[in-house]
Amino acid sequence: MPALLPPLPYTLHTRYRSIAIAWTIIIIPPVFINLGLFYGLWYGTQLDRILAVLGIFTALAIIERMYKLTKQSPEFRPLNGSRWALDVFQWGYFGALILISALISSTLARGDADHDEHELQTRLVSLPAAVLMFFLATLTLLSLILNMTGIKLPFRFGSVGKRNVLRPAVYYIVEDVVAVDGDGRIAYRAAFSERYENSEVFRNMIWTLSVVWMLAFYVLSGGVAALVWGLPKEAVYAVGWAGPFPMAGLLALWTIFYVRRVLQVEGKGEEDRVEGQNEGGNDERAPLLGNRGQGIDRAM
Repeated sequence: MPALLPPLPYTLHTRYRSIAIAWTIIIIPPVFINLGLFYGLWYGTQLDRILAVLGIFTALAIIERMYKLTKQSPEFRPLNGSRWALDVFQWGYFGALILISALISSTLARGDADHDEHELQTRLVSLPAAVLMFFLATLTLLSLILNMTGIKLPFRFGSVGKRNVLRPAVYYIVEDVVAVDGDGRIAYRAAFSERYENSEVFRNMIWTLSVVWMLAFYVLSGGVAALVWGLPKEAVYAVGWAGPFPMAGLLALWTIFYVRRVLQVEGKGEEDRVEGQNEGGNDERAPLLGNRGQGIDRAM
């Protein structure tokens, strides 16, 4: 007999502070500080100083995350993960940093070799957001292909042990961000994995989210890159760094409402299934309905 779906031990209502701090660190450096320094102080002449300031914020975010993941206590680590294995999100973060650092370093190293008053440099250092979105979309596409083909992993990947099928990228992003940055910890990882394994509706939701975000990032990365190369030099830095955030914000809002709707549908289906079981003589399961329903309603 199928078990009741496990509630997700996480609610946004008690996590606003940690989420606000995490997103403040993410948004303020690339948008406000970055653009303010670029247009107000060193426009087109000393990009290395601006990017060095951004590097400080990035380093602080990495140190804070690494500290949580490598603590002696396994409370933030992936399920059954070793102390130094980190998590999937952190390794993806490193990959993105290497890619973007290569772009920025090569741009700064060339200087104004073509004597165009730093126009090419300005356009190149306006591309990191577009490059990041393309990188994430491509990783997501790879995860969807491997998930669809059913190829089993020869090694542990995050909380998923070896000889299991890779899950869509959004699964790992949500699990790692909520567990570490949102302070959901190992309890959330366990419940999230159990929910994914036991609910087809939940699995379909993760798949759909991965597809939508992948397609959106491909479109956004192409659009931002086209604007960076087509707009006047004076505008491209703002477009390249700040332009993706409003669109990503709208997509995030859609995600919240979509997830709530799917979880409500999933909860209603589970209630109907349990009521049918109770009518068949399984009344001892009825008291669990209240806790399960509350867990679903508070998940987002």
